[in-house]
Amino acid sequence: MQLFFGIDVIAPWPEKFPGGRILEETERHMTLAFLGKVEEEKIMTLLLDFPKPDFKVGIVGKFDQCLFLPPRHPRVVAWNIQWLEESSQFDSFLANFFEWLEKNGFVAKQKREFCPHVTLSRGSFIPKEWEKSFTPLPAMVTDIHLFESLGFSKYRSLWKYSLKAPFDELEHTGDIAFIVRGESLLQLFQHAQLAMAFPYPPILPFLSSKVSFNSLDEIVMELNTIVTQADQEIGVPFKGVSFHGKITQEEDQTMCWEMIIDV
Repeated sequence: MQLFFGIDVIAPWPEKFPGGRILEETERHMTLAFLGKVEEEKIMTLLLDFPKPDFKVGIVGKFDQCLFLPPRHPRVVAWNIQWLEESSQFDSFLANFFEWLEKNGFVAKQKREFCPHVTLSRGSFIPKEWEKSFTPLPAMVTDIHLFESLGFSKYRSLWKYSLKAPFDELEHTGDIAFIVRGESLLQLFQHAQLAMAFPYPPILPFLSSKVSFNSLDEIVMELNTIVTQADQEIGVPFKGVSFHGKITQEEDQTMCWEMIIDV
């Protein structure tokens, strides 16, 4: 079995892409490490000692550029991910993960050259068309998987380590609503502002770099500052974030807030 570790990536994907063999949305992921040909029984035994991450909630970022890999003789089109929040815990997890792989006899070449990206197309493509069509988009990463490669850009999950999604959209009459999660007020804000970019990606350049919050009201005010600035320069399809609800804590101590965006 050809196996590899990868992470689910969620984004407001375009409906159409330039040429090439486009991966289906359900097959798009961020690869962590290729294992090659491995017996399923062996790896399942090793997974009992998998180095679990210290964080409970996935992290957010944006696609910031188009990549053609490998650089000298590209065979795939990928989008690079730039993290939009502190990634030290993720980096620490990666270090432990690669150490675990090496301890169990796997060559972790990605350790030296890890580049967070998502492959979108394989086969024949025209780089200039992809570069011309590219626009930054928000993204979030969630569950960690052990995948089996089935060929023809199809994959099957054999094992999963679940992380909570930074946010989930809710059905809400007349407005846009999200359940936003985080492990601190700062992370709650970072996930909330990226949630605003999912229905309207052009707001990405206006996201805030503020790093300190003492209350939910401060978070809402900063979100509304983003909306106001973006509306003045480019116009946005919503009015602002409602001073609604309160922060609750789930059983694992993660924070949770229902954000309502008035449209």
